[in-house]
Amino acid sequence: MMSFCLLLLEWRNFTKEQIVFLQLTSGISGMIGGALGGFLGDHFGSKGPLGRIAVAFTSKVIGTTFFCGYVFFDNYMLVLVCCNLFKLTATWTPAAAIRPLCADLARNPSERAQIVALWMLLEKTSASVFGAPLVGYLTKTMLDKHKNDENEMDPATKAAALSTNLFGLSVLFWGMCCFFWIVMARTLNMKDFAGAEQIVKYQPVKH
Repeated sequence: MMSFCLLLLEWRNFTKEQIVFLQLTSGISGMIGGALGGFLGDHFGSKGPLGRIAVAFTSKVIGTTFFCGYVFFDNYMLVLVCCNLFKLTATWTPAAAIRPLCADLARNPSERAQIVALWMLLEKTSASVFGAPLVGYLTKTMLDKHKNDENEMDPATKAAALSTNLFGLSVLFWGMCCFFWIVMARTLNMKDFAGAEQIVKYQPVKH
């Protein structure tokens, strides 16, 4: 869905130079955010997996807040700040929780490979079905309701429709992520996790 953000920025009447600069800085913020997520995950997860889950949950909540400003603000400086803060905070989850927990819960390299393969399959499939195509369909439907046959629709109206659908779908799926993180925190068997962690940690390396 992030590909629609470029179209949204154009409909906000931002210049190409402003859009390029925003993309450049947000990319840098995303890299820093990934490293920061790994650090926070290691720090809070040092006493158990619940710390990693808490970092992932916090990342989704804070990231959603900044994404709201990113898609709804009209002022370029506010959009620039919100976009960079979004990239800085919403990218903690993979490095802080998903990859470490998958690696720790798996009892051997074969299980880790199966987990990662299933994870990537579900991620790519859901993104191709419920991501950009659904945003495009909902936005087109919303625009058709307000379309004027005599005049072309102004960019502000199109931007409002697109931003609403972007934020609505993003909050829906991030809310589902938060729900499952809570379920995982409540149902995770600490003894099984500790045993799996010891197996992974002390498993001899075959040469």
